[in-house]
Amino acid sequence: MAATRPPSNRELLESTNSSSSSCSHSSLSSQSPRADTELGLNHKMVSNLKRSTKMLEDFDRPGYFKDYYKNVRKTVSNDQLNEFAKLTTDEEKFRYVFNLPAVHDIDLKLFFKGKSEKEALEKKEEGNKSFGKKKNVEALTYYSQAVIKAPVPTGKYWKLIKECADPRKMTLYAICLANRSAALFHLKDFYHCVKDIDEALEHHYPKELKFKLFKRKGRILVTMRQHESARDAFRQALKYLDWAKMERERRLEHQTEIQRWLKMYESGKVEDNAMTEIKLLPDVPSLTGGQNEQFPSLSSKTEVKYEKGQGRFVVAAENLQIGDVICTEEPCASVLLLEQYGTHCQRCFSLTKAQIPCKKCSGVVFCSSECRSKSYFHEVECPILDLLHGSGMSINCFLAFRMLTKHPLAFFMGLREQLQDNLPETTVNNKEVYDPTDFLRIYNLVRHSQDRTPEDFFHRTVMTVFLIKALKKTKYFEGEGSHAGDKLTEAEQFVGGLLLRFLQIIQFNAHEVSEFQLQGPRTLECAKNESLGAAIYPTLALFNHSCHSAMIRYFSGTRVITRAVRPISKGTLIPENYGPSFSTKPTSDRKAQLADRYWFDCACQPCKDNWPMFRDMDNSKLNLKCHKCAAQMAVPADTLTPFVKCDKCGDQTNILATLKNLQNTEQTFKAACKEMEAFNLEKATSLLMENLRQLDTALYPPYKDYHLTQEALMRCLLHQGNLRVMGDQESSRLSKK
Repeated sequence: MAATRPPSNRELLESTNSSSSSCSHSSLSSQSPRADTELGLNHKMVSNLKRSTKMLEDFDRPGYFKDYYKNVRKTVSNDQLNEFAKLTTDEEKFRYVFNLPAVHDIDLKLFFKGKSEKEALEKKEEGNKSFGKKKNVEALTYYSQAVIKAPVPTGKYWKLIKECADPRKMTLYAICLANRSAALFHLKDFYHCVKDIDEALEHHYPKELKFKLFKRKGRILVTMRQHESARDAFRQALKYLDWAKMERERRLEHQTEIQRWLKMYESGKVEDNAMTEIKLLPDVPSLTGGQNEQFPSLSSKTEVKYEKGQGRFVVAAENLQIGDVICTEEPCASVLLLEQYGTHCQRCFSLTKAQIPCKKCSGVVFCSSECRSKSYFHEVECPILDLLHGSGMSINCFLAFRMLTKHPLAFFMGLREQLQDNLPETTVNNKEVYDPTDFLRIYNLVRHSQDRTPEDFFHRTVMTVFLIKALKKTKYFEGEGSHAGDKLTEAEQFVGGLLLRFLQIIQFNAHEVSEFQLQGPRTLECAKNESLGAAIYPTLALFNHSCHSAMIRYFSGTRVITRAVRPISKGTLIPENYGPSFSTKPTSDRKAQLADRYWFDCACQPCKDNWPMFRDMDNSKLNLKCHKCAAQMAVPADTLTPFVKCDKCGDQTNILATLKNLQNTEQTFKAACKEMEAFNLEKATSLLMENLRQLDTALYPPYKDYHLTQEALMRCLLHQGNLRVMGDQESSRLSKK
């Protein structure tokens, strides 16, 4: 979208930490007849629904960056700021500010949450006590804490441990994993149990104890009908039994038991059955109508257009129905909120049950060793992560930084000659495939640099300098002759310019990633949508805003899924919502908020027609549809006139049939409420979609019953995405397919 005014001179910290509006909360009042009558839907189930917003709100976190910036800014004269404002490229701006003496008046010291053998041993012993009392859930928690704190024998640290010749340090991590696998075994979480066994065996588990792990693994694989793999595990158990330190009689008992298992397999052909798929993340539905040929993250029923003043936007190429899947897309970068570090995977955002730690720090967790090995960004950020958090920088600054650290320096240097500004209309007009994995798509997202004030630019540039100074303390620039202190290499100047660009892009294009939290199993009462972090999606960023969104967003890990929550006619804009919704905020507040955050004057229908908030709606007037031309006809709800003349086409519409249809929606909604209360969400979803279709054929919003139904449908759809049952130990959403 295009900026319609220059940015305001907001508080300097806020201008750099530009974020979304406050998260939207739908407060559907119990004045609605559907909430007050016998329909059976608890009002709380559809109130206070926090939608996933365009961008996370940036809280004013405590930290030292604010004072650092103030100290730099007060040393810069008006003449210097004017000189800075005349610079035309991001790289020039970055170099200019980096050369100011004041930006180097800061001593960036590394703060590092390292491993602790002492803490790991303490937690392991607590786990052993709980396990001995058969408190397996409690033992699992202690063992996980021990796993996170235990030194991991790897790299230079492993060499140091070997030189110390301390067997306890060499095997502590593996022993903690093995102990946790025992708790998982008794909890019948065989998937994570096998994962822990494999991780322990790969990290120097004591040879004299290995037979126990192979035996446990074999028993699990038998249960999972992985017969060939089970046979191999039992063979390994028998092999390592020779190293076990135990009495001869006890050894013979183990040997007899293992041989009994092997005998089952040695007599004939052994094959593994098809592995039961374990779903760590929710299913991702197929795009309705298949992929769009030019925009593969979009449904074929959509198309992208461009208009001056509107930018790129998505419209319906065909009629879209309620529930249609419009967009599914992986992010090009994502960042987990600090508050979720101990419970969710840094890479995929899945809720973890048996956390796998970073091999160097104890500040983050992963859902698996696979996710850990694919997280190059953390290898870069690990030694400076606490330094960055201590600065008070926002989630959006972290996201811009993650866009950089997700790739090694060589990736960007290899693209340097290809980086150029492309007009947004060329994406639409030249018909080339819009590949969301192509970095150039992110590089050319809107950033409105031409409308930024010198103050805004200067603040973002100081943040860029701070981040590059922190990055120079890592090995990111290794091999490029990185200069210490206040000197820059050519590569560092180039990367600084990129990062400044990313900080601008994030302001207008980032989205919140969320999970749906149930307060108990099999109930939507008091359920809420909670933020997990932020991400940037190249295709999702093309959708324009309306204060009456046409779709809902939910997530499978970090992958976004959008579905229609109202019918969308061919050729009509498919809007999303950037935060403020007409149902919860008055028009003046919404317009001011959007102008301040996104720099456009909202002209959506709720803003143009000044729709009432939900609490102010009443059903005394109906905006019925003409049966011939579908024009809007305002009719008092208590009218006794059976026919109403359309002002547009002049035809008479028999509204008795329409009113009868509205009465039928009451019965459909009542049935949907009962299904929701019984937690039959698939049936409830179907009924709510049918209810919305009935309402849509009869009238136009705003109408209380319409929006109440829409909110209930959104709750059912959110349940299909990231899900957490609070207080439920099985809330990691493992299921078998």
